Amino acid sequence: MTNYVPEPGHERFIADRASAMNPADPPSLVFSMSTYQEFDSQSPTAVLASATTDLGLIMWNLSPGQENDYHVHPKTEHLHIIVEGEVEYTLGDFPARTMKVGEAVLVPAGIPHGIRNVSDAPASYLAVAGMTSGDYEKIRLDRPQPTKMTD
Repeated sequence: MTNYVPEPGHERFIADRASAMNPADPPSLVFSMSTYQEFDSQSPTAVLASATTDLGLIMWNLSPGQENDYHVHPKTEHLHIIVEGEVEYTLGDFPARTMKVGEAVLVPAGIPHGIRNVSDAPASYLAVAGMTSGDYEKIRLDRPQPTKMTD
């Protein structure tokens, strides 16, 4: 994988930080999430923290107004953990929900989802993805009409 600059409306991907973690060097597996927080005013930034045959860790960084478009992964499940800021999270056809630091959502394979920073401050979330299927695919979809879910 290499770093790339996205097309308009797509994310910037940074892959070169994944080498900081080395399973043969256990102390390197303890990390600060801030190492993977990098914001770009032009596009969302996804920083690959680690990728093995079983597990992927990606830190998504959203400046105000940015989003990880509504999309689906047909064969990959995720756990998303909010580590900074607040985001509006849409899961399936359910109304959007505001999520804050420390909250998480489990996304089964095949369930559409999208994350949008609707605040005035930066937001980040850690995406933990099962990689055992070997078939990672991201398919962008039209987002359902926004409605707000109450807590």
